[in-house]
Amino acid sequence: MDGLENGFPFCSNPDCELHVFVGEPRVVGAGNWAETGDGRITGRGIYYGLYLCDWCAREWHAVSPRTVGGW
Repeated sequence: MDGLENGFPFCSNPDCELHVFVGEPRVVGAGNWAETGDGRITGRGIYYGLYLCDWCAREWHAVSPRTVGGW
């Protein structure tokens, strides 16, 4: 199992078009490679403890929320 079957999105970036889950109507198949609607192909990996597609791994980083006055 690669995580998709465990309920993780293909890409953890909520703004990414590949923030999709196995079983959604527009998702065909499962695995560590994806093809977008415009024909781009990308892989994914675990970066900073999150699944990220190759594009987001280069450009996006999760930010931890902080409370005012606390670290």
